[in-house]
Amino acid sequence: MMKYIITLLLTLYALSLGAQEVEELTKFNSFQLDFGLNQLKEANLHPKVHSGLLYGLTYEHTRQRYHISNYKIGLRYSRLKTKFEQLSASANVQLFGNYNFLFEIIKKNRLTYFVGPEINLTYNLSLYPNWDESHLYWGSSLDLGIKNKLNLQINDKQTLAIDLGFSIFSVFSRPELDRQYKIDDISLGGIVSAMNNNMEVGTINKSLSVIFQAEYQFHTSEKITQAICYSYNYRRIKSNGGRPFQNSIHNIGFKIYF
Repeated sequence: MMKYIITLLLTLYALSLGAQEVEELTKFNSFQLDFGLNQLKEANLHPKVHSGLLYGLTYEHTRQRYHISNYKIGLRYSRLKTKFEQLSASANVQLFGNYNFLFEIIKKNRLTYFVGPEINLTYNLSLYPNWDESHLYWGSSLDLGIKNKLNLQINDKQTLAIDLGFSIFSVFSRPELDRQYKIDDISLGGIVSAMNNNMEVGTINKSLSVIFQAEYQFHTSEKITQAICYSYNYRRIKSNGGRPFQNSIHNIGFKIYF
């Protein structure tokens, strides 16, 4: 598996060399405020879908010359309920980080296409007090995958960017189906330990992550660019001894570059 990944990266690098022009190094940062719909299906607990509004904040740093080097870190929070509940008693917290290194493959007129490897780290923690007040539930993973990026320069002040990434290989953690302890350790150390326990490895048949984003950028001044984003995130994790965990997020973001 590793030799195929290395061969792919070397091939992408060779292709990108033919498309290079002399460019200055560009650096920029951004903050993004997120609002969306979060849906969780925790089959280890029951087959019902929990839904609720999502709020989040993401910081991102990008370096671009011939290639794009980008990392981001973010936090999301939701209060959730099933269609059988009147109040949103359940809670979901997600801490995530991402790094990608993209090669410029095609540049034609106003259109540029990038592709390259990416790494995603996601901690996804939920509490369902109406259904199980003694235990926490999580679906955490470290994913190695491929990211595609298409940039369309509409004019000097407007750009449309479309991203599509998906996982290939994952290291993931899920709670046991039958818990050894009646009550989980809900201290910070206990939570961190739990979400890094029961580690398994697998490809898309066990752990699949798909992230799509469309971003409309517009310049408001020489130093500041704003953007409106739509993203869809889907994640599914199935451990050997448990039932599937699924998470679907529709998200609208407001971003400021500086």
